[in-house]
Amino acid sequence: MKRIILAGLIGMVLTGCGDESSEKKVTEEMLLGEWNCTDSKQEAESKNGKLQDFSDPEIGENKYIFTKKDGQLFISLSLYKDDLMPFNLEDFYKRPEYTIDDRQMSHKIKYLSKDSFSLSAIYTTIDKNNKPISKIKDEVVCERIKE
Repeated sequence: MKRIILAGLIGMVLTGCGDESSEKKVTEEMLLGEWNCTDSKQEAESKNGKLQDFSDPEIGENKYIFTKKDGQLFISLSLYKDDLMPFNLEDFYKRPEYTIDDRQMSHKIKYLSKDSFSLSAIYTTIDKNNKPISKIKDEVVCERIKE
């Protein structure tokens, strides 16, 4: 009997692991408001045709504001509230990897809690033979500013 219960528990754990459909997603409504964000940027350059390791991270902090106008989501730095840039959240889920001209891009947004999320992006510049010339990795972790 104990073996059957144990086998059942192991089966539930295994089927639950990696099931992204049950994972919480960042929504537009969740993003609305002000956020304190820590940015980390690393670069890697190509030397002798080989991409080197990423540099030490450059760390910065910014405050961002997400707003909605006419049904569209926008982002701005809190210092420049009127300088709105469209933010297409759907792209993070539907188009996580793509190439434009000489850049391969991959990006991801991850729900951490109702008051925090992270963004990660990797931009790879490629030559005409699709070999990497340089790579930039950005990671941003944001916490909601509560009033």
